Amino acid sequence: MRVPRNRQKAFLASQQNRSRPQHFRITLSTWRRILSRNTDEFCRNTTIHGLKYINNSKLRSSDRLFFGIALLVVLALAIYLIQDAFDKWITNPVIVGIDPELTSIANEPFPAVTICNLNQAQAKRVEHLSNDSVEFAMLQLLCRRKVDVDMVKSNDSRWEEFILNISQPCKSMVIHCRFGADDYECARLFHPIVTDEGLCCVFNMLHPRFMYRKRVPYSHRNISLPEGFHAVNWHAELGYRKRGFQPDGDNPLYPRRAQGTGESLGLSLTLDVQADAYYCSSSSSIGFKIALHSPNESPNVRETGVLLAPGMETKLRIDPTKIVTEKHLRNVDRRSRRCLFQNELKLRWFAHYTQRNCVAECLSGWLIRHCGCVTFYMPRLNANDTICPPHKRECVELIRFRTIVAMESCLDECLPSCFDLTFTATAYSTRISHDGFRETSSNDGWNFTDSYVERSVAVVNMYFKDPTFRANKQTEFIGFSDFLSGVGGLMGLFLGFSFLSIAECVYFALIRPCRTCSEIRQLNQPKVHQMNLKKSPNPGNIRYISAANWFQAELAYQQPNNRQHFNPA
Repeated sequence: MRVPRNRQKAFLASQQNRSRPQHFRITLSTWRRILSRNTDEFCRNTTIHGLKYINNSKLRSSDRLFFGIALLVVLALAIYLIQDAFDKWITNPVIVGIDPELTSIANEPFPAVTICNLNQAQAKRVEHLSNDSVEFAMLQLLCRRKVDVDMVKSNDSRWEEFILNISQPCKSMVIHCRFGADDYECARLFHPIVTDEGLCCVFNMLHPRFMYRKRVPYSHRNISLPEGFHAVNWHAELGYRKRGFQPDGDNPLYPRRAQGTGESLGLSLTLDVQADAYYCSSSSSIGFKIALHSPNESPNVRETGVLLAPGMETKLRIDPTKIVTEKHLRNVDRRSRRCLFQNELKLRWFAHYTQRNCVAECLSGWLIRHCGCVTFYMPRLNANDTICPPHKRECVELIRFRTIVAMESCLDECLPSCFDLTFTATAYSTRISHDGFRETSSNDGWNFTDSYVERSVAVVNMYFKDPTFRANKQTEFIGFSDFLSGVGGLMGLFLGFSFLSIAECVYFALIRPCRTCSEIRQLNQPKVHQMNLKKSPNPGNIRYISAANWFQAELAYQQPNNRQHFNPA
């Protein structure tokens, strides 16, 4: 007799249900007992101070309360001190100290030297200007005189070309040059540059193709170096890069390195102020202004220049100051270390980032926003920036003399360079000896009278005193390992806490409870599970049975107590 299909499915389902393992569910009370036992054992064996007394039931309640309060007080004090250490780590990660290694002047460039004649125009070159012309108004601005802008008929102004045409050229200002015991042609060594003091002459400044990003100032175009000089892209962070040839040998690098110490190996210049050709002075005197600066910076002669008087010989002793920074401080936030590496901020006019270059661009941006133009010596950030005409003088002077707010804003944006090189000079002067100067001038082909020397000629010697100097070095004040040591010391001092204590917490809170629960489930798993698996019939063998056997199977199936003994075979 054939067994009905639905009965056969029911029989197979019952066998499968009996073959499934019966999982033991852990109740909440069981969990509590497990955690209570692990907590008790953790408190008795941990290295953290005070927990074994708090958990000890043999002590009085007042004693346990005392240790609990003591633990909370000590924990609060430890957290306070750790917070203080964290604040120091975050806010003061850098400290400036003295570099233990000496820096040789032979590895650094000689400072860039910018010299300006206080005379803003030669009298013969401006005597033809009419009082109502734009050129005359521009001349009065250079002389820092009042200008009647109502008389100016045109607003067309080409400042750089005009200044170059009316000012004393470099070849007649610097008449003798000696650098590192070698004589040079001054016109090839000094190049014209327009600054806040008018037309000046600069030596040892970066070549324009390395100094500026896009547009080169008019006065810096068509610059040629002395024969054999090789222009390089020097930076305080990178220094002089090796380029496959001997430096300062057959191909001396430019900017030039310091050649040695003392006046003989420094820079010696003879300057002619041409006092008879004076039209107006930018100050109340006749003479020169000289500024020493890094080769990759634009000079600020008007505010920082040193006066050189004619008829005097001046010696400038150069003192270099350098700041270096450990390379791994790049990982520290720039606002915390308070300095910028070379490639962390790109300027729009200058190719090299320094704080002084950045401030110059920032102030130029202030002028553009408030006056719609920039002065003739300031960076031009956009291709369409115009030079301020004479009638914009009041706006320019207002921004210039009230730059406190602007300077504060610029200094927040323009952080100091992490690698920087600056120069300061100590000046010593005395009157020129006519006999000694007459002998020198005869060798160079000059024919200056004693009275002309007293009125117009100045001699300046610049040199390093020492062959080495110590730089300032920015290092980590509190590194991660220092912070971790401080926190570990505080936790160990107040609580007896260590990294092994963390392992204990993980073990007693997670690993051991989970393992205990797994063992409980295995102990409560039904033992008949394996027997049922062995006695499970093969569905392929249940096909045809006799009617009697089928009836007995039906009766057995209707009785639940006999289901587990049922065997259809």
